[in-house]
Amino acid sequence: MKKFSSIFLAMLVFFTLNLSADAASSKVWWDGAELKPGQIGRVTIIKGATLFKLENTYLQPIRQLEPGEVFRVYKTKTVRFVPLYGLGGNYFVAQEPGTTPGYLRYETPSKAKLALVNKK
Repeated sequence: MKKFSSIFLAMLVFFTLNLSADAASSKVWWDGAELKPGQIGRVTIIKGATLFKLENTYLQPIRQLEPGEVFRVYKTKTVRFVPLYGLGGNYFVAQEPGTTPGYLRYETPSKAKLALVNKK
């Protein structure tokens, strides 16, 4: 019985380590952050902006975003002539809120990294 327990424990450790190594190697990294499937870019808040939730065709303000916050971008959309970056879960940020540009910095990963992450 003791032999069976030690064999079972050894197999459990082997498979756990093997799965962890496979999961870690399949991640695609972009400037220190994991690139997720479906992600088309990221937006960094420079001077503050408003986070909106889209309900039907109405943009409901949720909270004020602080400078330095970084969000993944999954899509772009225009609602009532306002171009938006889609952050997932029906949350959006206006591409250039206000009249002064420079509130946001939008970046896209290389085509090679996008191909790697979307290939999975």
